[in-house]
Amino acid sequence: MRFIPTFDPLVEALKKKAKQQQRKSGGKHADLLNRVARSAGYDHWHHVVQCNKLTTGKRGAEALLAECVAIQEAELRGEVKIVMTGPEVGIGPFVLFSTGIGDAWMLAPEEGGAACLVWRSEARPPRITETTRHIEIGWDGRYELLGAFMHVVTEAEGIGARAVAGYPLDGIRSLIDRALSFERKFAAVIEQEDALEMTEEVIAQVVRLGWEEAKVREFAAQGYRYSPSRNTMLGPVMTSDDDLDELTP
Repeated sequence: MRFIPTFDPLVEALKKKAKQQQRKSGGKHADLLNRVARSAGYDHWHHVVQCNKLTTGKRGAEALLAECVAIQEAELRGEVKIVMTGPEVGIGPFVLFSTGIGDAWMLAPEEGGAACLVWRSEARPPRITETTRHIEIGWDGRYELLGAFMHVVTEAEGIGARAVAGYPLDGIRSLIDRALSFERKFAAVIEQEDALEMTEEVIAQVVRLGWEEAKVREFAAQGYRYSPSRNTMLGPVMTSDDDLDELTP
């Protein structure tokens, strides 16, 4: 049986969906449970129940390891999957994702840490241990999402420092934004952490996103930089005492 981390709120949501379908169009409740289970990626309703039993009680490092294994299995099946850990882990939240092209990662949005779970279709065991006081995670290095690339600087064998394209960055950015604290988001804006210099390549990319080329070039001449995560133009680097100068298309 494929193990999918399945917590109680998801089980209740699937049950509710089956009941809604029964009220709307009728049908046997057991058949509807199987249908909603398959729509959620399970083989059948009994698969949901079994995964829920295996998941129940998993806390801390055990829960995080289960999430890592689920992402690794998704990648080895060639599936794209993006998840954010919840309170059951006890630390984080972390964003885990498979890419469908042979790589999978766990990211720590608040600290910028990255741990490779699968590289070039080869699974790598996550380094997660739990002591009586805290959970320890062996991060491989750090990451940044810039434009269409994930930039990593790691000590992981065979990876090192590189920029990788082809990852589902829209979905990853969405969950990273949810995972970040308000303070971290504000600091990222003030420090312009993901801002790109307005090179010809960046200008062309921004224009393809719907910006008017003349305006983009005007902003570039004034020293603005482009933030891919917010799809905005950011004014010259500010201090925390400055007003935020942010432009959208």
